[in-house]
Amino acid sequence: MRNDKSSKVIPFYGGQNPELFEIERRCMDREGKVIEYLDAVLPSGIVIDVGAGNGYTAEKLLRENRLIIPMEPDEKMIDSDKNFIWSRGVAQSIPFHANTFDAMYSTWAFFFDGIKDIDEGLKEVERVVKKGSPMIIVDNYGDDEFSSFSPHDISSSVSDWVKRGFTYEVIHTEFIFDSVAEAKKLLTFYFGECGERVNQTRLEYKVVAYTKTKI
Repeated sequence: MRNDKSSKVIPFYGGQNPELFEIERRCMDREGKVIEYLDAVLPSGIVIDVGAGNGYTAEKLLRENRLIIPMEPDEKMIDSDKNFIWSRGVAQSIPFHANTFDAMYSTWAFFFDGIKDIDEGLKEVERVVKKGSPMIIVDNYGDDEFSSFSPHDISSSVSDWVKRGFTYEVIHTEFIFDSVAEAKKLLTFYFGECGERVNQTRLEYKVVAYTKTKI
């Protein structure tokens, strides 16, 4: 592995603010539509979750014929109580041999400071998955109620992923909070004073799943 791994990681708030992360995980896509999508398209075999966080998604995608290997760079996010073989690593330098995995996915984690890092990450992903394996990256689609509270554009660039050979599908889901106060707490953390405008417990949220098969 490279010795500059720490410089390749965008700091994630979950390790420092577990209470806010718990709200995010519980309320974002609360009806599990993204999980349902991933479960339908992921094959059996060994699958790597790049940027796995605390293993929330990996835990829901485990099956008798599907082993999930969660890879997470932030040691504070790793939940050792979850029954996984955890790996520490970043997308730009995945600590596995070539042609190890039957699939790869990443949920709201495959983002970098620049195009160079994105392409390095994709090159590494293609290296460690087998021929014919799907690579799936989940991100914000934008143009929804949730994104409207952001003072900046937080949507991913569909055209850039299409240029890289990915197809895409939009998943229509929601943030569903237990209370308006809870919604304000999370959205104010995300978006500053703009988040204080939220006055409802359900927010339309559009997610995009980019998929490419290794040739």
